Amino acid sequence: MAMETPWGSHAAAFDDLLSGIRRRESLSVLSGDIGTGKTTLCRTVLQNLDRKTFSAFVPDPFATREDLLKVVLVDFGVVSAEDLATGRLRGASRTELSYLLYEFLGTLSPLQAFAVMFIDEAQNLSLPLLEEIRILSDSDGRERMLQVVLVGQLELRDKLRLPEMRQVAHRVSLHCRLEPLDRDGVDGYLAHRLHVAGGTPDRVRFSRDAIDAVYDASHGVPRLINRLCDRALHHGHQRRLAVIDRPTVALAIAETEPLVPTRADEPAPVVEPKEPSAPTTPPEPSEPSTEEWFAKIDATVKKAAETDPVEIGAVHPLPIAPPPTRRGRKGTAVPMTHMEMLQHVWLRRLKIVVLLLVILGGAGLGLSIAVNILVAQPVTSPNVESPAPPVMPTPLYIPDPPEDSLPAPALTDTEDTTP
Repeated sequence: MAMETPWGSHAAAFDDLLSGIRRRESLSVLSGDIGTGKTTLCRTVLQNLDRKTFSAFVPDPFATREDLLKVVLVDFGVVSAEDLATGRLRGASRTELSYLLYEFLGTLSPLQAFAVMFIDEAQNLSLPLLEEIRILSDSDGRERMLQVVLVGQLELRDKLRLPEMRQVAHRVSLHCRLEPLDRDGVDGYLAHRLHVAGGTPDRVRFSRDAIDAVYDASHGVPRLINRLCDRALHHGHQRRLAVIDRPTVALAIAETEPLVPTRADEPAPVVEPKEPSAPTTPPEPSEPSTEEWFAKIDATVKKAAETDPVEIGAVHPLPIAPPPTRRGRKGTAVPMTHMEMLQHVWLRRLKIVVLLLVILGGAGLGLSIAVNILVAQPVTSPNVESPAPPVMPTPLYIPDPPEDSLPAPALTDTEDTTP
């Protein structure tokens, strides 16, 4: 099964986490800023585990220990959600749930298997729950059948440095940190995402200036890169562009900038106290330079859209063009893209193949029936029995006449016998 490999600086964290799980490290930590791809990286690691590794992913950090144990037991396949909701474990206590988990971990040793538990947004975990998680990771004995991976933002590292968390921090054997992508990483990330989506450089690609604009606006954060590029591809599709240029990316930035806070706003409070003491002009252009640049790009794009007849002709006639009819199909103002032409050609080929399969299937069925009738089944004459002869009537029996008991009179000579 093909897996999506992390790109750029994320590859090191991917390899470290996967090797740490295979070494059966008891407690690992993965931290990173918002939108750097921590959850995506964890799910990719889970997909690359072998069959002897049972995994559980806990997305809710505000759960109690009972809720945490329930989620883990369900993900490990020990119990079902129905048993916890309406079955015998509906009102189970923490001790009963812990016993089920320990019993499950005890069955992994003969199988040479082990379990790993990922807890997302771990910076929101309470200190008592973090201590409980530390106890869970230490309660399975020397073989370490249960591993815990804490995934959270940068505040998680600060929480582990607290004096109360010394026991937890001492048991962290692996600590990975995700950093934003650099300029080359953004270029490779965009090429990778376009390849996964089925795109090729001859269909659509980002120009060098466009990639620079994406990097400057997103600061290498993958989540912001996805949002900006999605809007840029949307505008590029409307314009029928094969190369996404910098003005197209500027339109996407203008749409997402009011909703997405950027790091360019962080130095603002540092410059403000210096303005009253030294009212010099050099620091002022540094702040509005980005806004002025976006304003110039927007003005350039609007001016180009108003003065360029080619792009306007390619956009506006699309909704006005009448739909094609069966009598006569007129030429449309917007030509089909390369992807649409391929879809049309392959759809037509698919229809032909389906029609041929139906014809061949019908012919084959008829031929098989004919062969079965003529060859497979021998023709034999029906076994007709000859009819039985008709029953003759019973012969009529006529009895002999009775004999006369008196003797016949004797004839005399005088009697004439002649009539």
